Amino acid sequence: MRSFWVLLAILAAALAFILRVPVPDGLAEPWKYRMFVAYLSIPVLAVRLNAYFHPDNENAYIQAVRAVRNIPNFPLPSEVPGSNIRSKVTDFDGVRVRVYETIVKGKSPLPGLIFIHGGGFALGSADSYDRFARDLAERLDMFLVSIDYRLSPEHPFPAGLEDCLAATRYLLRHASEFGLDPERIGISGDSAGGQLSAVISQIIHDDDSMPDLKLQVLVYPATQTMDFQTPSYQKYEEAFGDQGILPAKRVAAFCSMYHQGRLDPAYIGQLVSNQHFKASSGKNTPFLKYISHDIIPESKRKQAVNYVSPSQRSNDVGNATFWKFIERTYLDPRWAPLFREDLTGLPPAFIATCGFDSVRDDGIFYAKRLEAAGVKTTWKDYESGFHAVMYVLYPFKFQVGEEMITDFVTFVKHNI
Repeated sequence: MRSFWVLLAILAAALAFILRVPVPDGLAEPWKYRMFVAYLSIPVLAVRLNAYFHPDNENAYIQAVRAVRNIPNFPLPSEVPGSNIRSKVTDFDGVRVRVYETIVKGKSPLPGLIFIHGGGFALGSADSYDRFARDLAERLDMFLVSIDYRLSPEHPFPAGLEDCLAATRYLLRHASEFGLDPERIGISGDSAGGQLSAVISQIIHDDDSMPDLKLQVLVYPATQTMDFQTPSYQKYEEAFGDQGILPAKRVAAFCSMYHQGRLDPAYIGQLVSNQHFKASSGKNTPFLKYISHDIIPESKRKQAVNYVSPSQRSNDVGNATFWKFIERTYLDPRWAPLFREDLTGLPPAFIATCGFDSVRDDGIFYAKRLEAAGVKTTWKDYESGFHAVMYVLYPFKFQVGEEMITDFVTFVKHNI
């Protein structure tokens, strides 16, 4: 009888935890979302305990998060019954990659796609994205390479970018060895991978020794870290507080690890409070127009019930000393692709954003700049979606995530 009551108490506690997950109106499949967030939260205790018992290792927390996240995401065998895709692990110029090739091939030369995984530059791997990448290659019926770049905090900026760039250049130079047309290779990625894809599109475009990439698919990319109070950040805070998939505090933590190589609470606090730059700084002025809230459609600004525009708050109270420390990096287009001066001539782009995503407006800012530069750009906002929804696999797969993948595949097929 006692065990019955213990079990009942555990179930009640689990139900209470699931019910406390914030679910705003309009979010896709709310009960599935509750279960998904609860599933992600279950390992948190083990992760925190690991960090507690390893106080001398300041990166113990993120290392434990990686280990827990990777448990259900083990890669599949090279060949899977019923699939036309064969995968293998190799390296491109010293960078580990997973290559997906069609077993029954069409006529050469064929198109190809580069995929760069997300995870805030600190999480994820080509292995943990294996099932997603394989499914993508299958739907496209196309050669695909997934890059296993180095992660922060062990390898801060620009290490991960350098890996992705090296692998991209290798594929473009050796395309014929894979039966590919170097003029028909696109690049894609989600979240941090979307940011990296945007940056690489810019760098390859500037490299006269390389053929331009054919297209870029950027899924909820973070393209700037100057403004942490855009309408989408404000909407997110109202809807989720510091919970959910990607609160501002988590974005700031990823920035701290990617920039400094460690989690720094003071650094994170500066970003979250938007006190990290001074608007009156002469070097900032040219960039402020790229993050003007007027760029965001009015209907989306109004989604933050208590929206505060930049004109309604003091923009000149930033920490000048802190800004001097981060300025060079934060205005570098390799860190913030939105701040590249000239976007003309870049590859055609598909940019996907989500209505319940703190970095939604980063994608909108970039889409609008590309359009203004004459780049063929398709931007689609998935109102009920949230950050990472495209990557979520069975049993938590969301209909809106499936819609995003379908649109992703359709864009590539029609434009490659």
